[in-house]
Amino acid sequence: MAGRNEEHLKIERNALAVGKWANLFMAFAGVLTAWLSRSDAMMVDGLYSAVNFVSAIAAARIGARVGLPPTRSRPWGHDFDEVLYVTFRNLILIGILVFAAVVSGTKIWTFFSGGSVPELIFGPIVVYSIVIVAICLALAFNFHRAYRKVGRRSELLKTEARAAMIDGALSVGSGAALLSLPFLEDTVLGPYVPIGDAVIVIVLVLAFFWQPVAAFRTTIADLAGVSAPGSTYAKVARTARALARENNFHVNRVAVLQAGRMHYAAIYVDPGRPILASEIDAFQAAISARLEDKLGPTRVEVIITARAPSSKID
Repeated sequence: MAGRNEEHLKIERNALAVGKWANLFMAFAGVLTAWLSRSDAMMVDGLYSAVNFVSAIAAARIGARVGLPPTRSRPWGHDFDEVLYVTFRNLILIGILVFAAVVSGTKIWTFFSGGSVPELIFGPIVVYSIVIVAICLALAFNFHRAYRKVGRRSELLKTEARAAMIDGALSVGSGAALLSLPFLEDTVLGPYVPIGDAVIVIVLVLAFFWQPVAAFRTTIADLAGVSAPGSTYAKVARTARALARENNFHVNRVAVLQAGRMHYAAIYVDPGRPILASEIDAFQAAISARLEDKLGPTRVEVIITARAPSSKID
């Protein structure tokens, strides 16, 4: 089991390393293209990649700590670091999208107020769009492949795959839309071509804003200690009760939390007879092993009690 976990960590680290350097390149390319083309959309794209680069560094360090044994300073281990990372990662993405919308809205306001709006230069956008879209698609594929190889149990890889897809979609949408603007010069929309990139940014923000918001809500629920999904709870409850019957115990209640790839299960047990501490240790080890196969890494606590804690769950 330990060997498999080590292999999964290696797969995760390799995927994050590739993503880190790819995003650094895309960040420089985006900022340079924005400067050459005078496009807000390209600047947003570059900033998005810059955040992905910094996040990849943090993700690699967090991934190396997840699953480490508890210490005096971290009595529950480092498992919640992953949830904290994903939470703030999505919060930063939301901030970038809001910033992009404000900048674009300001540009549109300036235009309709009679102010001067710089004319776009399209040449650099063509080269940038082709290169960046190819890189983003390759990154998304690589992250998703690594996510499948680790048994779909890494929120880090899942988040990075989503970020790469959003980045690629932003590049596709903004690049294609910007390159279509010159064809509008001789139409009724011709006078509005100078703010075309600002309008495109706002449309893209509205299209993708819900993704980091939904992920943010999920991780906030994990940090708030909300019970794990019903399917997860059912697996833990069935496993605990089946093993309890084998040992002639009675399970009063099961509580399950999720922190990224790690699960926490509290099993409230009434042995109904005098028992040795070693029997409870063996019971705990058996549940942990079974849940490891069904859910992935799981920290199990067995609480001996004659009655269930006050709860509306069971």
